[in-house]
Amino acid sequence: MRIVDLEWDDGNILHLELGHGITPEEAEEVTAESPVFRTLRRNCYSALGPAFDGRFLVLVFKINPKGRVRVLTGWDMEPIDRRMYERLRRKGG
Repeated sequence: MRIVDLEWDDGNILHLELGHGITPEEAEEVTAESPVFRTLRRNCYSALGPAFDGRFLVLVFKINPKGRVRVLTGWDMEPIDRRMYERLRRKGG
């Protein structure tokens, strides 16, 4: 999957920061540093990976045909997320 850019507006910034304590910068760091991607449902995906400060995050997003991503939500990886991330990363996921 190729991510060209992340799309931000007041709505998704406030949701991530106030609801989940994730800054847009952290989300961009996760998508920039070889995340593990999963398909969740039609046109909806997740990216799992670390931000530059070592915080491991899960981001749920939609992507348009040009590679522009809109982050819908995110959270700190739970132990089950971390195990999946490690397993998929070993597989090259």
